[in-house]
Amino acid sequence: MREVPVLVWISVLIVGGVGIWLATGASLPFLGAQPSVVTPANDAQLDDAQSDVTKKVETAKPVKKSAATTVKTTSPATSAPEPVIVVPVAEAVIAPPAPAPAPAPAPKRFPSANEVPVGAARENISETFGEPSLATTATSDHGRMRETLIYSRKSGRDVTVINIVDGKVLSAYSR
Repeated sequence: MREVPVLVWISVLIVGGVGIWLATGASLPFLGAQPSVVTPANDAQLDDAQSDVTKKVETAKPVKKSAATTVKTTSPATSAPEPVIVVPVAEAVIAPPAPAPAPAPAPKRFPSANEVPVGAARENISETFGEPSLATTATSDHGRMRETLIYSRKSGRDVTVINIVDGKVLSAYSR
């Protein structure tokens, strides 16, 4: 019980410290890190840098190394560092616009029971009225395949049920 106030106090200090650090834009040195200052380059500096890079790339020649290499003895204070050649890695390519989507097929008409002839083939029903909202398939004990196609619209207010046996319409009714 005595530790609870101490833990609460430590938690408040930690949360307060993190809040102050974030409120100042995280600009306080953290663990001895020195903040860095970045100044944006102007257009003239960018143009000069780009022309320097292209000149260095154009004048760069392959160097042949011989089996015996000579070592120069120069003091580190007098030698200038080698310039770093920066070569562009990739180019920006603008993709052509995406083709327009194909127009949607015209919606099929809703079947009524008197529009579905008895004995019509299953394929003709699908071609005429489109795919049903619900379809079930079952095989009977005698090897006959029974299919029930249910077409609905208006949230189930209009429904047409088509019974198909062995690929031929057996009956149809609407409600």
